[in-house]
Amino acid sequence: MSEREAFGPNLRRVRIQRGVTLEQIAAATKVSASLWSGLERNDLKRWPTGIYARGFMREYARLIGVDPEATVDEFCRLFAQGDRRAERVIRGQAQIVNHPLDWQESVPPIVAEGNRRASPPAKNNAQRKKATSHAARHSAVSEIFGRLRRAVGGV
Repeated sequence: MSEREAFGPNLRRVRIQRGVTLEQIAAATKVSASLWSGLERNDLKRWPTGIYARGFMREYARLIGVDPEATVDEFCRLFAQGDRRAERVIRGQAQIVNHPLDWQESVPPIVAEGNRRASPPAKNNAQRKKATSHAARHSAVSEIFGRLRRAVGGV
């Protein structure tokens, strides 16, 4: 059994050993027991993605008494639902301020099996310069957002 195939069943085994029922988890999280049962079978078709999936996983791990951060990290490494890439958010922010964006995700693409946190290939000098100029633009955009928040009374 691969690491990915064993993920949900291992969580189920720990949950049962610690005497926690799916109904208790469902009551504590306000998420249906069928969704949690799907997790334990690695059936994530009905699961949300991104921050919601990571939040669900963190709470499940806390309730069964395992390390939430390690569990979320493993979930993100094994399943696309835990994707931590920020491209959609950054593109949305750039649209708000009408900023042309040539940004590209530095996280390796999602693969069905394998380590999604593997180091990307080494950058050449042109790519390093582009990344540096991107960092400068990102800093400028962050400063603009800060000014806008202060101007409209936000923190």
